[in-house]
Amino acid sequence: MQVIPRTQYNGYSDYEPVDGAVNVFDREIIRPQRDDSRAVLLELEPNQASLHDGKLQHYSEANTSSMRRCGYTMRYISTRTKINEAKIGSFQKIFLACGRDHAGNTYGDPTQTYMEIARTRSKHIHSGH
Repeated sequence: MQVIPRTQYNGYSDYEPVDGAVNVFDREIIRPQRDDSRAVLLELEPNQASLHDGKLQHYSEANTSSMRRCGYTMRYISTRTKINEAKIGSFQKIFLACGRDHAGNTYGDPTQTYMEIARTRSKHIHSGH
């Protein structure tokens, strides 16, 4: 994994669409907001993890090994925060970790598997919504 140091202090990045058939994600940070020449390599051993601020710009080259590699994102927000589903999309699920919702959010079903969520997203995309 490579990171671009101190980018977590720049605020949130803007994204542009990329080919989802070739890339893991279907969008990436726009070129004017990236300086890949400043990237620093963080070489993780098997079973190691990187914990970093969600605004830190980071990326990885394609995984050409036979070993699975994955990422996991966890963010905590106030139960008084209203999620703008029109902006983030319905594929991003939120879950109530503790407390009581004060904002009227819709929460994900923790019993639903990733594949069930992905199928729902795929049907939504292919139906033109």
